[in-house]
Amino acid sequence: MAKKILIVEDEKAIARVMELKLKQAGFEVSAAVNGAQAINLLDNEQFDGVLLDLILPEKDGFAVLQHIREKDASLKVIVLTNLGQPEDRQRLQQMGIAGYYVKSEISIYNLISKIQEIVGI
Repeated sequence: MAKKILIVEDEKAIARVMELKLKQAGFEVSAAVNGAQAINLLDNEQFDGVLLDLILPEKDGFAVLQHIREKDASLKVIVLTNLGQPEDRQRLQQMGIAGYYVKSEISIYNLISKIQEIVGI
C-alpha cells in the first residue's frame, strides 16, 4: 500500500511539480491550495505525511500545523517554505515537525529523498 502525502501549497506550479515527483516516487498524493482546504482534507482522510507551506490563504501553515497536532501528534509534517527566520524554525520544531526546508535552498530531488526518509516508502 502506497504512503499517502498531503501537499499544502498555494503556488500551483510548485504543487503540481511536487505532486508529479511524489507520484513517480510511489506515493499517493492529495493537494490543498489553502489552509482551510487542508484542514478539511485532514479531517476527512488519513495521511502518512504532510508537506506544508507556511504562507497560505485563509489559514496559514502555523494554524494548519496546530490543527494537525490537536488531531494527531504523530503525523509526519515537513515544512517547505520561503521563510527562513530562526524564530519560525524554532517555533515549528517545538510543534513537532519532522523536517524544515527553505524552497530556494533545496532541489526537488533532494526534497523527495528527504520525504522518503521521513515518511518511508
